[in-house]
Amino acid sequence: MSGGELTGRLRSRVTIERREPLRDALGGASGEWGSIGNAWAELVPDGIGAAQVGDARSMAPRWRVTLRAGPVVAIGDRLVWRGRRLRVRQRIEDPGLPDRITINAEEER
Repeated sequence: MSGGELTGRLRSRVTIERREPLRDALGGASGEWGSIGNAWAELVPDGIGAAQVGDARSMAPRWRVTLRAGPVVAIGDRLVWRGRRLRVRQRIEDPGLPDRITINAEEER
């Protein structure tokens, strides 16, 4: 399928963030996130996450995100969209649709 099929669908701007490899004074991970770029995306609700995580009930919304191929988005990265933080859980590159990548993400609380 052609890249023209995406024209008009990618209406939302997202920021792609990755955890910084910095360490704190005790040698632990600093927990800081740094921006690695921006991209146009299509976001579609994809249900809710696992009903239970450990002992806590969690109903985090899930999203299916489509981006043009190119941005390096890895599992564990996050997307920031309209003040929401979406953790990347899966990245799919379909050989039949080489012009795009699909990301399954879960909203962080």
